Amino acid sequence: MDMAVNHIEYWHVIFRKTKLKHWVFKWLEPNFQHCYAVKESPGGEFWIVIDGKNSCTQVELLSKIDYPHIRCIDPDSVILSIRAIIKPESYRHTLCVFNCVEVVKSVLGIRDFWCWTPYQLYKRLSNG
Repeated sequence: MDMAVNHIEYWHVIFRKTKLKHWVFKWLEPNFQHCYAVKESPGGEFWIVIDGKNSCTQVELLSKIDYPHIRCIDPDSVILSIRAIIKPESYRHTLCVFNCVEVVKSVLGIRDFWCWTPYQLYKRLSNG
């Protein structure tokens, strides 16, 4: 990637209720307890899914034959389609709360230290 030119990527950010049981989830917005990012592969045959789980960051390819539309991946979720502008000269924060939100922010090139919860990220991305 040329370090002088901004890079544009198109992503879908998926927000949903989690299936996990943890005390922290009672403090989060019910339909905004987890988030992850999905984009189309070059050539359009697959969905690339990047999901920051509690134990690891999972990256997987889903066939578009099995999931022809983004809504098929997680039907009961809130989905935002994002045009991310990645600025090569911008560096991520070295100190952060490393959770699903931080993984999505990293993929989108977002540098916002105070955005920690999926609902805060949703509000930031939807300009709400």
